[in-house]
Amino acid sequence: MDGEWIPVVDEGGAREVSLRCALTRAHELNGLAVDNPLEMAAVLRQVLLPVYLHACGSPTDDREWGRRWTAGRLDEAMDDYLSDHRDRFDLFGLRPFAQVAGLRTAKDETKPVSLLIAAAATGNNVPLFASRTEADPPALTCAQAARAVLATQCWDTAAIKSGAVGDPKVKGGKTTGNPTGPLGGLGVVIPVGRNLFETILLNTSIQPQPREHDRPQWAADEDDDRPTDRWPGAAAWSRRPVRGILDLLTWQARRIRLVPETVGGATVVRRVVVAAGDRVDQLPEYEPHTAWRRVDKPKAGDPPNRPVRHVPGRAAWRGLEPLLATRMDAGESVTSSQLLRQLNILRARRIVARDLPVQVVTVGVEYGNQSAIVEDVMADRIPLPVAALNPESPVRKLLLDVVAEAEALRNAGNRLGDDLRQAVGGDKLPWDKGQRVGDSFILEFTPLVARTLRELQRDSQDVEGAQQRWRREALRVAFEAAEPVLSSVPAGAFLGRIRHDGVSTSASVAEAWFRGSVRKILNLQREAMTGAI
Repeated sequence: MDGEWIPVVDEGGAREVSLRCALTRAHELNGLAVDNPLEMAAVLRQVLLPVYLHACGSPTDDREWGRRWTAGRLDEAMDDYLSDHRDRFDLFGLRPFAQVAGLRTAKDETKPVSLLIAAAATGNNVPLFASRTEADPPALTCAQAARAVLATQCWDTAAIKSGAVGDPKVKGGKTTGNPTGPLGGLGVVIPVGRNLFETILLNTSIQPQPREHDRPQWAADEDDDRPTDRWPGAAAWSRRPVRGILDLLTWQARRIRLVPETVGGATVVRRVVVAAGDRVDQLPEYEPHTAWRRVDKPKAGDPPNRPVRHVPGRAAWRGLEPLLATRMDAGESVTSSQLLRQLNILRARRIVARDLPVQVVTVGVEYGNQSAIVEDVMADRIPLPVAALNPESPVRKLLLDVVAEAEALRNAGNRLGDDLRQAVGGDKLPWDKGQRVGDSFILEFTPLVARTLRELQRDSQDVEGAQQRWRREALRVAFEAAEPVLSSVPAGAFLGRIRHDGVSTSASVAEAWFRGSVRKILNLQREAMTGAI
């Protein structure tokens, strides 16, 4: 508990602090460091947030939440709680944190600790530019190992797991059918405040009624009704419903045991045992860190809503629509996360200021080969104007317009590329192959959109001015990005040619169409652009 293992940022830069320091001095720390977004999300969900909720309880209404927010720091009960539960956070004690003491296979096999690291080579999960192989595993410090365990509980692949002694479901020394970690199927959305205290409060759900038998994993044995061979400190596991928010946040999707060794007087971890863990019967809709999409015709027994996952290669601002969908109307196809809907209510009741500089961190994993390998880790961070969470706000409308206009400009750029290819006698580029013109220059819009978001955070009244600045800059970027493409076209393409369908095409026609389309999309008149480009 008192070891320094939680990565934070403060005025002195990035460093690691103890769990006690992170919680008792949360108001003095700028926030969690996000060098590894999977670990950042895991540390918040699996430790900081549930420790706070178990120590102080969930706020039962918005007034209580507001009192905590106004206090400006976490309750002093945190220190007593951590002292009372000190032994539950020992990484190598009799009850090792987030692990199973004595976990072993029938043959006492262990595997490289790289099994816990999504970007490390292990088995058939070998990143393209990996500098290590499975035969040369890293040696993790205790701090690194603790964070890797938590990340594995959240994001592990769905590969076959070692069969553990004491697990009655083992067949042939292994378990199959393991799903990914519980966050693997989500598009994780984490609101972030100006300091760690604000971040913890912004991620604290209001719970009018506590749920019976809801415990974090380190206190699971405090529930007398739980079978002793099924709690997270045993090798056996089960498929079961989630008991509540604490159970959900600290879900033990794997049974793990770190194997420590001493190197040069320091304790490191090179080997590990990873076995099957509990499986979620059905993800509850009070899962706080994902947006939801309505299922038109769900199968019998399936939930009516499914988590919205992040799209690989797409910046977070391009997914603003589900983030801002705080109105839970029956006709809506997407709904924002529970925490952002809650933040909108707190804004409407003036518990938080409409100019609060909230940011949103988005994290997701793309799996491949039957979810047995990690192909990509998606992470982004954007400013979020609180005023935009109001469904009737002109700020929300503007931001959705910005996203729609950027997508329309991308399509216009892609068509320009296709038209130029046909002008030189080629074919249109398949949508899933090659580098398309619009797909490349939409990346240039990211700093423009981020600037617009920051402007609206500071002044949510200046919607018209923000819109004008966005459109003029977007036009400039679109024209500048298209210029090298147009310059590279052979001179003969401007003379034109007849396509196979009898239609005449040329580079000059393609350019004129593109420039006209850009101005039309941005609702800008030609005369207003004189001298701008």
